[in-house]
Amino acid sequence: MTQSDNSPGRSNQEYLLIAKNIKKYFPIKMSSKVMTHRIPLKAVDDVSLIIKRGEVIGLVGESGCGKTTLGKLLINLISPSEGYLVFNPSEELVKDLGKDESVEEKEFRDASMYNLNKRKMRQLRRKMQIVFQDPYSSLDPRYLIKDIIAEPLLSFGIRKDEAYSRSSNLLREVGLSDDFVNRYPHQLSGGQRQRVAIARALALNPEFMVLDEPTSALDVSVQAQVLNLLENLRKKHNLTILFITHNMIVARHICNRIYVMYLGKIVEEARTEDLFAKPMHPYTVALLSSVPIPNPKTKRSRVILEGDVPSPITKPRGCSFHTRCKFAFEKCGWTSGEIVESMNYILDPTRNTVLETLPALSVMEVIDENRLKISYFGSLSQEQGETIKEVINKERREGKIRSLFGISSISLENGSILINVFESIRDPVLLTSDIEHLVACWLYEEKNSSAGSIIERA
Repeated sequence: MTQSDNSPGRSNQEYLLIAKNIKKYFPIKMSSKVMTHRIPLKAVDDVSLIIKRGEVIGLVGESGCGKTTLGKLLINLISPSEGYLVFNPSEELVKDLGKDESVEEKEFRDASMYNLNKRKMRQLRRKMQIVFQDPYSSLDPRYLIKDIIAEPLLSFGIRKDEAYSRSSNLLREVGLSDDFVNRYPHQLSGGQRQRVAIARALALNPEFMVLDEPTSALDVSVQAQVLNLLENLRKKHNLTILFITHNMIVARHICNRIYVMYLGKIVEEARTEDLFAKPMHPYTVALLSSVPIPNPKTKRSRVILEGDVPSPITKPRGCSFHTRCKFAFEKCGWTSGEIVESMNYILDPTRNTVLETLPALSVMEVIDENRLKISYFGSLSQEQGETIKEVINKERREGKIRSLFGISSISLENGSILINVFESIRDPVLLTSDIEHLVACWLYEEKNSSAGSIIERA
């Protein structure tokens, strides 16, 4: 903040925005015959990032991973469940972070945008704007184009004649003639509407802009025009941009640095050229393998992700990506419930003839997330138990069924098979694997060093 805002002292000239441990949980009502209760949908789950002045930061990931929610949090369009966001941080705060000191929570809370009163937050609105994915739904269909662009200016006390004059100038700046000022949004094409949305976002001379998939609804030729326009406007107005996209080619073209997001968490962060030259997280590798190469003679090994994206309501334990990762091993995190389907497949007598002489399988009972009990009709003998254990262990050695990596032990207790999975599983955190390249993956744990301060990571 500037001194007139909530961050004391002189603003740092290098860093524009610091987000620390931001979370956004949406309560979802779940009903059963017995009761109704609410459980959290973890849209954004403990995200920390930093944005320098003049940067174009890319935020990439599959649909539903939390990109748009994070973008709205970074301009305080929605309130977080937890976390802090400092806009225009003071020199003192940046200095403390740069020393990797444990900055007191009170210091972050006092400087956080989320704790501003309405008056101060309204003044800060002028410095940050957003361009939404669908320009038609974000433009009032009852307003003329000149009124749409002039509205934010008028709301901040700009004189009417000056507001409409600036409205016409901004239209020309985004490549539209004066003929458009008296038209309605439905009279414009998709690309023209997006240009109007950009002009409206520029009306108050913001420092920071969030662009949420600004080209995804446009034709390829129009996409190129809008991207070139954005690059020219960024240089002219010295803008700092968060560019949200699922298109890796677009991110490579326009972004200086890229954050890769999966199921509400940042799993990799690097400069654009480093990320494309040496992707480290298996999810990033899969995303980049889908990027087409404009050369029919060049062959690329496609990485096909198996399974569906887990629900953000019931996220997997440990690494959220382990249920789809071909490199997953025991430390990545498994629960007893995740191996039930695999056990049904492995212990099918029609698939393993060695099991045909055993009693029929009765029930698989998930005792808790660390234990699975498999019961048969009739108590199993020691020899029968050993047969089942050998069948399971054979599949584990072959390594084709990933969920079996989560098994820590198999035993015979009271005539039933008891399967234990590894406990004390932790989420991987962003750690440095190379200079300015961070990855949250247990594959790199031994190579990783401390991530250092949030300033050193930027």
